[in-house]
Amino acid sequence: MKNSQHWFGMLAVIVPATLVPLAVWAAAPTAAPTDTPTDTDRVDAMALYNRGAAVIQTTREIELDAGRQTIGWPLSGRLRADTVWLDGEGVRLTGLSAPAGDDSGSARLAARVGQPITLLRDNDAGDARSREATLVGVDGDTLLVRVDDRIERLTDASPWRIAWPADTDDGNALQLDIEAGKAGKQALTATYQIDGPSWQASYTGHFDARAGQLELASMAVIDNSGGARLAADKAWLVAGDVARTHGNAPAPMMMARSEAKQSDAGAPEASGDTYRYALDNGLDVPAGGMRAVSIMAPQTFEAERSYRFENSLYSVGRDGQRSHAQIRLAFDNTADVPLPAGAVRVYDSAGSAQLMGEDRIDDTPKKAPVTLTLGTAFDLTSERRLVEDRKTGEKNTGENEQRRTIEIKLHNASADTATVNVIEHLPQGATVESAEPETMDKAPANTAQWQIDVPANGDKTLRYTASWSN
Repeated sequence: MKNSQHWFGMLAVIVPATLVPLAVWAAAPTAAPTDTPTDTDRVDAMALYNRGAAVIQTTREIELDAGRQTIGWPLSGRLRADTVWLDGEGVRLTGLSAPAGDDSGSARLAARVGQPITLLRDNDAGDARSREATLVGVDGDTLLVRVDDRIERLTDASPWRIAWPADTDDGNALQLDIEAGKAGKQALTATYQIDGPSWQASYTGHFDARAGQLELASMAVIDNSGGARLAADKAWLVAGDVARTHGNAPAPMMMARSEAKQSDAGAPEASGDTYRYALDNGLDVPAGGMRAVSIMAPQTFEAERSYRFENSLYSVGRDGQRSHAQIRLAFDNTADVPLPAGAVRVYDSAGSAQLMGEDRIDDTPKKAPVTLTLGTAFDLTSERRLVEDRKTGEKNTGENEQRRTIEIKLHNASADTATVNVIEHLPQGATVESAEPETMDKAPANTAQWQIDVPANGDKTLRYTASWSN
């Protein structure tokens, strides 16, 4: 009979974290660890989540004894020990021991206190000098080291850096306590989560105002800050938000067995309430490295640029307030694929090497609208001032009506006519008594809206009066 055991609620036995070949104390630049690929580095399947963390799954053939025993299992990254799932024929997980999850520079230094280190220094001629010492204390950016019979204090101004040998016995860093129903070689599959790696979408666009089109190319930027090489034969990037606990990690998922049928190359596949983007050649990112990969073909959208002034009736003074119009670019996701959350950079085809601006989008399903705010227009400004502010009503009745008149002067210093949208947020229950020009129909509740053409090198003035009860 086949048993699957998801291990929850266990207090893991902690062993010291693996050390990097060269560790430099906090105030100095940290040397990148040597990342030599090995068979134990690579796993069968990996899913990276755009909100952070990753799910790892791999299968190993292991010679087992009948009954209770402990087996070693190689790790790839900073394990969350309470997320391990072990799957095997007649095999049950009964406990585990794992390395400490924090492999940051501070944690590694703290773990090295009381042990031998090497002090390294380069002179002006480029010749390296070294001294043997013992690390005796860490206090923020200050280290205390014992050299012979002296205690020396190293600060960010000190020319020395510290190093120690890497721990090479990490091939079986995870120790699994299991109970096997029979002896012999068996296939065991472990699924677990690691902290550190993440990915996000990054879009680069080219806007043609005359054609009204935005061409958008997308990449996935993978950031491996997990302290270990990410290498998998099969890999997916997962877009969407899943419920998480204890450090923003996703729930484990059985990837190899629930693998969906692949769609067209580059197209994401729906997986529950998320989308997965398969990486054709798997994944290989060194520790501390970054990698960008294409996740979909370029898409072209019908897009419209607009200019917008948005203010509140409460926020106005008699002296006038000058502001520049927001630049917005709006389009509907008419592509056959969803757009995962990420940064969007848009270049303007009207000029050479011309950036319109940058913004971020949330996870955007098919057919959903997208509005990018790309900065402010240099030549489109408004001057907004309070013309009149009156209160009416009977004294001591508590029923007062307030009335305000606002004037907005729009100025266009460019050589082309500009259409601007003006949005004024009103108090609850307020009505616009008069407006010149007239407000647009079907504005949202408690707002007044106008769409005004401002002539080239010219001005337009908007004036309105609103009233409401206090």
